[in-house]
Amino acid sequence: MEEIVALIIQLVVEVGLQLFGSIGVDFLTASRNQKDRERDGCGWLVLFGVIGAICGGLSLLAAPNLFLPNLPLRIANLVAAPLIAGGISYLVARHLWISKPTEPAHHFWRGFWFALAFGLVRFAYAHH
Repeated sequence: MEEIVALIIQLVVEVGLQLFGSIGVDFLTASRNQKDRERDGCGWLVLFGVIGAICGGLSLLAAPNLFLPNLPLRIANLVAAPLIAGGISYLVARHLWISKPTEPAHHFWRGFWFALAFGLVRFAYAHH
């Protein structure tokens, strides 16, 4: 029973790091006017991937060991965390930022690429 609780806590910490990082960066880079939003291209997505990779590298300084104990869970985290981070970023953009006319799909992809790069760096370089 203790192992299951520890596993759940580790999963929540790993996904939580990626999720809050992507939402924070997403909020800071929101387009200010309609003209800028129309010109948003894949440059922002690349930037979010780079920022996610940098944050993943910095997280290795604070927590160099992997939170998830075995390979199947780490691979599942690589699939689930970007989808969860993107989905929550989408929901935040759609329901909480109603005063700003934003396109929620942009926020999904920003959160997705941030969390994917973050997770890939941790997957590749964290100690086993």
